[in-house]
Amino acid sequence: MNDTDIAIIGGGIGGLAAAWNIILTARQKNPSAVPRITVLEASDRFGGNVDTFDFTFGNGPDGTIDRWADLGVNDFNVTAYTNIVAVMNQIGFKAGTDYLPLEDSTSYSTGDGSICFTDSASAWWGTAIDKALAASVNDFMQVAGVDATKNAGKFATTTISEYIDMVGPTRSPPWDARLGPQVIYPRINGMYFVTELGPRGMPFLAVMHYYAIQEGAGGKPANRCYFVGGASRWINQLVAYMTATMPEITFVQNYRASASLEDGLFTISNDLAPTLQPFRAKKLVLAAHADSSLIAVKQGLPGEVASAMASIEYTNGISVAHTDSRLLPVNCNAWSTYNILIHQPGAVAQMPYTINYVANRHQNDAQNPFYDKFGYPLFFVSVNPYRPIPDDLVLKDAQGNRAVQNLRHNILDFATLQAQAVCLKNQGVNGIYYAGGWTQGAGLHEECWVQGQDVAKLILGETEHHEKLKALDFAELAGARLHRNMQPG
Repeated sequence: MNDTDIAIIGGGIGGLAAAWNIILTARQKNPSAVPRITVLEASDRFGGNVDTFDFTFGNGPDGTIDRWADLGVNDFNVTAYTNIVAVMNQIGFKAGTDYLPLEDSTSYSTGDGSICFTDSASAWWGTAIDKALAASVNDFMQVAGVDATKNAGKFATTTISEYIDMVGPTRSPPWDARLGPQVIYPRINGMYFVTELGPRGMPFLAVMHYYAIQEGAGGKPANRCYFVGGASRWINQLVAYMTATMPEITFVQNYRASASLEDGLFTISNDLAPTLQPFRAKKLVLAAHADSSLIAVKQGLPGEVASAMASIEYTNGISVAHTDSRLLPVNCNAWSTYNILIHQPGAVAQMPYTINYVANRHQNDAQNPFYDKFGYPLFFVSVNPYRPIPDDLVLKDAQGNRAVQNLRHNILDFATLQAQAVCLKNQGVNGIYYAGGWTQGAGLHEECWVQGQDVAKLILGETEHHEKLKALDFAELAGARLHRNMQPG
């Protein structure tokens, strides 16, 4: 492999964002000096936790019914994802064709159905949320969204349960006692970055990164959309566009990189192919998981950064597409796009992170004449299902492959928020830069793209914005980033 100017380890959205923004920024600054970039992905696909599964239900009355399911990343908030939408427009990934509004509905229920309601305040066959609880939820979203951006420093060490206990009684009327146990805490258990210790001890600022950007808390109403044909279509189209229009980038799969800083240059080899000739790079961008990146850099990583990266913990989850309705609310009238499990008081879950999707609602079949037909099969996606799914109910593709995917994501606890600040302060030290989901906020695609923009500017000598952020402590940094990424109401 040829030597390069910049090697990017990791071909998820963070690595792709860094490559895209470096090229475009360089072309604007000095078209005659655009750097060469090599993107190294350890697996056989780009996109990180983006994984679409295509399958068929076989023949029905009207012929074959072919569907798809996203086992990882599956939707986004158009209102807040302004940078992602701009890129989508540029590559021809269009609203109304390639992404469409989903049915934005949520249910909350215990496994036995003793508690069961939806987030609809209107009558919905007896499943409407209690009006007092709904009022508390709405007030929490508005107040907490503002506090997370404008008053972040005040809540630097505040957990979500402490925030609810502190702020709730001061509101008029006070927040309903069911707000935490029946809505906020179960919903946090449906967020991919929750710690295995459960939701109550999660940092307030961490939780609000998701609520504000993905669900519009404290800002403009969310416009959540699904990817027509699956999220992998978006990633594949992005990579195809970059391949066609950015010849300065070389994309490489099945390359598990090891990098060592030697005489001012990085020597990079492939652990999967030890006999392959190493190549050299002037700069290194780490966009893989923090623990993978820590292992990848054999020499040159600043000690402070190594310690910070080692403090970031990961959880391993499993995502399954299936037809086992027992994972859904007992009352089928409550079935929604997002179905949140309320753990019974005192219950100990093997994995706090769990959520169940009715895929037909997520893909908004009611607005699709092709699928909006009585008798068409329902199917579901469950992340960390709380009960075993029989194999004959797991969906399979034409080759018999099961719709099962193992997913890894960093948890977003206080240690991770502090590690993000440490990495920001060390951007560029020894020629190493940090991108990817673990480096900014909750690692949503919009946050990854913004991180790619920041890395590109730093690599190309624009430091003013970076110097301002370096002066902030970890809580102020989290608030500033959230304010930048959300859309104020």
